[in-house]
This record gives sequence, C-alpha cells and structure tokens, in this order.
Amino acid sequence: MGEFGTATLQAATKAIESTSQGDRAYVSVDRALRVLDQARDRLAGQLKTELAAAAFDGADIHGANAQLRSCEALIAAAQALAQAS
Repeated sequence: MGEFGTATLQAATKAIESTSQGDRAYVSVDRALRVLDQARDRLAGQLKTELAAAAFDGADIHGANAQLRSCEALIAAAQALAQAS
C-alpha cells in the first residue's frame, strides 16, 4: 500500500472509531475521502492514457512535472485528512 492508501486508511479508521454526535466526524471524513478518490481516479486515468500513448504510439508525455505535483498534492491532502481526523 502506498502513501495515499495508507493515509486514507488511517483517516477512515479514525472516522469509524469516532464517537462524534450524529456521526459528524464519520460523515465529514467519508465525504472528503470520496472527493480524494475521485481526484485520484481522474489523475490516474490521465496518467494511464499518456503512458499508453507514449508506450504504443511514441507520443511525448506533456506536463510530467505538473502531474507529479498533482500526485504529491493528493498524497499531502490525504495525509492532512488523516492527521485532522
């Protein structure tokens, strides 16, 4: 499991164990996890498309540094959620 998966698992575990009134903590963390998952899936789709084009069509990969920063930002957001939960 990578950094993103570890952080999201930690956040989810803390949310499940929470005793907040009306499950507010759980609901809030669950919502944030869904947003992170959707962002991860979008970025992963873009990366897969570009890597396939590079591997099979000889296409260049554009914006690799920006994509790397996006990956790092997602990991940081997941880690922040785990810390805040």
